[in-house]
Amino acid sequence: MTQPTALAPAAAAALLACATLAAAPAAAQTTIRASTWHPPAHPGVVGGFERFMDHVKQASGGDLDFQFWSGGSLLGARDTLPGVENGIVDVGVLALTYFPAEFPHFQLIADMAMLSDKPPAIAAAVAELMMLDCAPCRADFEDKGLVFTSTYSTTPYTLISKQRLASPEDLKGKSYRSAGALWDRWVESVGGTSVNVSAAEMFESLDRGGVDVAVFSPAALKAYSLWDVASYDVMLPLGVYAAMSLFTFNQGFWSDLDDDQRKVVLEGAAFGTMGVTYAYMRNDEEALAAAAEHGVEIVEPTPELTSQLAAFVESDLESLARIARDRHGVADPEPIIARYRELLEKWEAIYEETGGDQDAMTAALQREVYDKVDLASYGQ
Repeated sequence: MTQPTALAPAAAAALLACATLAAAPAAAQTTIRASTWHPPAHPGVVGGFERFMDHVKQASGGDLDFQFWSGGSLLGARDTLPGVENGIVDVGVLALTYFPAEFPHFQLIADMAMLSDKPPAIAAAVAELMMLDCAPCRADFEDKGLVFTSTYSTTPYTLISKQRLASPEDLKGKSYRSAGALWDRWVESVGGTSVNVSAAEMFESLDRGGVDVAVFSPAALKAYSLWDVASYDVMLPLGVYAAMSLFTFNQGFWSDLDDDQRKVVLEGAAFGTMGVTYAYMRNDEEALAAAAEHGVEIVEPTPELTSQLAAFVESDLESLARIARDRHGVADPEPIIARYRELLEKWEAIYEETGGDQDAMTAALQREVYDKVDLASYGQ
């Protein structure tokens, strides 16, 4: 194992505050200490942790219970990694692009975010790749004393702007609130400029002209009140964010669970993976349904924009292995890329077969992934 990541001051204070819990006898570890920096109404909580915890408590017959902190009340987004490593909590959520050096293989997965526009299929493909097919990906976790059990996918990012964007020419010269390295490359390819603006700053940036376009999912129209400063949302599917480890377990705690407890936890992980993903989809639907009354026109992308995006995705795919190898130190990226593309095809087909039904996709994820995990060895 590598040395644990250093705790930030706030996390160190939290460690002291939780010392009594951390020192509790082994028998008390049937109480799972869980933390998320997502606020209580976020899809990661209402669709993820709540569904996960409800299932685990019920299916274990009360053998497993939870102590739960949300909204960053115990650990923030960057503190969660050392917090889980050091046993402040037993399980927490990680946004893995925050830690490129620690999770190099997930940076490759993040760079493939434009290969599909079907979030449930993407979430399932990432989960299967991680849990069954990519030993080096899992090693990034195991080397830090962590266990990966679940992910999720946001909905596709779109173009939220004051101006109508209908042609490649319209995209040139604009400044874009980008969502990461992949989107920076797309912005450069269309002749624009990327601006490092947080989600919380999008409203002011659009309002004051700091950016011309916010690259974000339609839910931002409502969640960040962008419909008060934007006039259009062009539904060009610009990829998703799926570089998440939703229920990241401390390896020591995971090892103390027996096989039956791990089985229940992984069942809950399937519920959480699809629960968060579909919650994001419902948030989009609500925002899109109310957009018109707020003066925002929902615009389907023109064939010219669609063709331009397809050309970028194909071109960018050719450089992914080089980027993964040179920038992130991934030794053998080609098999990971090939397997992920196969899994996307598989899960897009399942998504179509199920009619996109959440319960059916959850059952498929359980059958195709979690039921195949060796409970006695996984994460050990």
